[in-house]
Amino acid sequence: MKFKEFMRTLDGGIKNVYLLAGEETFFIDKARDKILSRLGVDRTTELVTIDCDTKPALSDVISAIDSAPLFAARNVVLVKNAAFFSAEKKSERLENILRDMQPTNYVIFTAKAADKRRKLYKLIDKVGGVLEAEPLRPWEVDDWLNSKLKALGKVMSGEAKRHFNERLGILPEISLWYLENELDKVALNVAGKEITAADLRRNMLAPPEVSNFALTDAIDERKPKKALYLLKLQAKVPTKIPLVTTLLANHVRRLLRAKFFMAQGVVGRRLGEPLELNPYIAQKVGETAKGYPEKLLEEVFIELAEADFNLKFGRAGVEALERIILKLCKR
Repeated sequence: MKFKEFMRTLDGGIKNVYLLAGEETFFIDKARDKILSRLGVDRTTELVTIDCDTKPALSDVISAIDSAPLFAARNVVLVKNAAFFSAEKKSERLENILRDMQPTNYVIFTAKAADKRRKLYKLIDKVGGVLEAEPLRPWEVDDWLNSKLKALGKVMSGEAKRHFNERLGILPEISLWYLENELDKVALNVAGKEITAADLRRNMLAPPEVSNFALTDAIDERKPKKALYLLKLQAKVPTKIPLVTTLLANHVRRLLRAKFFMAQGVVGRRLGEPLELNPYIAQKVGETAKGYPEKLLEEVFIELAEADFNLKFGRAGVEALERIILKLCKR
């Protein structure tokens, strides 16, 4: 069950067993907090927390879940980082307890991954609730953003939303805790109801990955001096050079894919789905791709692979990337 639907089900009553599984800790933390809040749990006296990263015996986990409450109205157990939802390990005793939980007992499992084919997963999905806490992709963030702005009592101007999407849309996935903290900071520094693009520029830090894309922007804009200057800045830290090579290769691959899909009649914002980008960013990539000959992109992609190999084995220096950047700028 996805986050929004899962949170709605909690308003209808709390079940005795939950599994919160996935990589997006923002969703897991919010869901866990709502479950505990609906139960009215005092975290200092009523909540038993077991972290499976410390390798507790499964029998100890089971005993904690099945224990009768002694000095409280209920027994609530939080089992963090439960690896047994993706492993082969089985326990009939655990399955039997979860299938027929004591009315006073509650357990919340969290896991970074969970195999839906496992009997334990299917059991919790049947008798309790399962949250699929997968990271949002850039093109999925609008619903979350609108809900967040509503909670803050703010709105974004059209220009601000375009700026927001442009900063984040190029990333393969988004950290919602990052967005939550940054938007809270923006809201604190904006007196009125509307957040403008200028407000975002002043108050919202760009993730490190975003600043790197200034280099590809300079290449796309045919500004060789700026592009080489940005490369020189990165080259001051030798460990960053492989990252720059990867950045350039991903950019060239994205442009090639955009040209391929546009040749099939997929244009504008419709490029978002096949390119796995925010539709606004995908449209921009499509427009950029029109300015590149396909043969040039194919040649450069091969040259980047060779440069990456030679750089890693000390057979070339940053000048290998300089030549490629100049070639792209002079198209």
